[in-house]
Amino acid sequence: MTDTVASGEVSADDYEDVTYEVSDGVAVVTLDAPERRNGMRVSMLVSVLRALDRADRDPEVRAVIVTGAGDAFSVGAALDGPETLSRALVEDVDGHTPTGYREPAGRISERLFAMQKPVIAALNGHAIGGGATIAAAMDIRIASEDARFGFVFTRRGVVPEGASSWFLPRLVGIGRATDWILSGRVFDAAEAYEAGYLTRVVPADQVMAAARAYAIQFVRDTSPVSVALSKRLLATGWLHSHPGPAAADESRTYAGRVDSVDAREGVRSFLERRQAVFPALDPSPAERF
Repeated sequence: MTDTVASGEVSADDYEDVTYEVSDGVAVVTLDAPERRNGMRVSMLVSVLRALDRADRDPEVRAVIVTGAGDAFSVGAALDGPETLSRALVEDVDGHTPTGYREPAGRISERLFAMQKPVIAALNGHAIGGGATIAAAMDIRIASEDARFGFVFTRRGVVPEGASSWFLPRLVGIGRATDWILSGRVFDAAEAYEAGYLTRVVPADQVMAAARAYAIQFVRDTSPVSVALSKRLLATGWLHSHPGPAAADESRTYAGRVDSVDAREGVRSFLERRQAVFPALDPSPAERF
């Protein structure tokens, strides 16, 4: 366990099999169990949740990158015997609620959906099972051209998790999602990109550089409040069966922003041909979207 932070000290004990680092306005959350190819255990997933929450509440963080240590992003559950999955369900004390069990990858996907900060998956290698599902809930996916992907649950006698039955059809369409989820087959980065699951494919040694270059535009170019509001509009747009309510949501949000500090700075910086300087997002609960 390690924890290197530019914007405040916390104990390394806050995370297990996860590292967290902030530099230049970008938080990097790394799945850090390369000896098992970042196979997921409950403690790792709980640590990911804590790290995401921390990044979202830190006003110094403008974007988040999630990646894996070693040669894989994550090969899914760390299987060590027939009882692995049932044992994990018992160990996951936080997942047992009065309304029923909520598995940890699904809780991560819900947290990602609610994030105000953009989250970039830097898929340095294979993303299988839970590795593929949590990546589907992130905003941008940049992957190694050598990476392979699979929603392999039917081949392990279980069903999809991580809310992938909701996210995946929205990324790749119901036909491709049905193919991948029902067959449980593993596929390459070229197929994942062609289907729309991946945003970009790069050589293996360029994944983090590409992810950082993408992330830095949120530090340099965009209003954190506008990004958060735009993420909310994208998320809630799926609730509507007609574009009218979506347009109404946009109109209300737009009208509330045109006389904001950010809007004035955005226009002024354009007219003055200079870099805009936008204020940080207020992390207080009252100001969270």
